[in-house]
Amino acid sequence: MWPHSQSPFEEDLWLTASDQVGTDPDWREILIPKGFGIAEYRIDRKNQQVLLTRIVLF
Repeated sequence: MWPHSQSPFEEDLWLTASDQVGTDPDWREILIPKGFGIAEYRIDRKNQQVLLTRIVLF
């Protein structure tokens, strides 16, 4: 089975440095470079879209 239940021909929507938030595997967060904060996003698997949900600046 391919990562995130995808075929080798689909694009990987997860940013490699992101971490899962809570128990929802489609809700992710990633650090903004140089320590400026974090960005949270959700994956819409059905439509193959990434939805930015929140940016928290430090």
